[in-house]
Amino acid sequence: MATHRQVLQWLENELFDGNLVLGQQLPSDRDLAAIHRVSRATMREALKTLEAQGIVRLFDGPRKSILPMLVREPAASAGPALQLHMATSDYPLRDIVQTRVLLETWALERADPQHPAMAELRGLLEQMAREDLSLKEFHHLEVSFHIALCKTAGNSVVSALMSSLRDSIYEYTMALVGHVPLWSATSERLRAEHRAIYSALEAGDRTLAARLVAEHVEYQYQEAGVDPDQEQRTPGPAPDAPTELPTALPEDAFEPAPGQEDPAGGPDQRDVPRIA
Repeated sequence: MATHRQVLQWLENELFDGNLVLGQQLPSDRDLAAIHRVSRATMREALKTLEAQGIVRLFDGPRKSILPMLVREPAASAGPALQLHMATSDYPLRDIVQTRVLLETWALERADPQHPAMAELRGLLEQMAREDLSLKEFHHLEVSFHIALCKTAGNSVVSALMSSLRDSIYEYTMALVGHVPLWSATSERLRAEHRAIYSALEAGDRTLAARLVAEHVEYQYQEAGVDPDQEQRTPGPAPDAPTELPTALPEDAFEPAPGQEDPAGGPDQRDVPRIA
């Protein structure tokens, strides 16, 4: 376990047991290094990482020591700490998908059609419609769209929880790329689904928006034929699929095989791959 994660887990345990409180000064870097049996230099680097995450603040102490202090504002550190935990942990695909559905449907059932995040959603839809996006750019926009959906509920904790899933969602959606049989058809379907979710939300039909987003999220791995109960966090590559995806799409990426008709737009259709 990385040292900063080890210290973070120690802090969580100490807070839970009542041995620490928010805003309390912690042992010095020298003492923490002894507690966790690492070098002082390693502990200093770990503390700098936790400071960057907004979990502790560092002050100069006597004899060139570093005195860390827990932040007093839980909201300021909860999001980064949770993102750090989620990004470095392995969870089954089904757990991530079910959590997404839980958060997104809850948020949309309570969404405010006048929330400022609606403008963000419109901008993301426009960007995802571009045909010159790389795979990585496209999927980052995709995840941002779903995070923005959760913002419309106006609940900062739900938004922070959804944001903490960003890396996990991005990772498994990228991994599904090689499993979908015809990307041009999939991309058209997903474009329509995103527009439908936004339109329902804009019209104030929260129930419909919540139902549409649940179907949208759950269908992606069903279409790819991936078992969500597998142990690994993200699905492995499909047979004969490249283990590393290109950062940009080749010009003939979506040319159908001779004699194969593309139901989404004909043999000359070249769309950006779409995935929830």
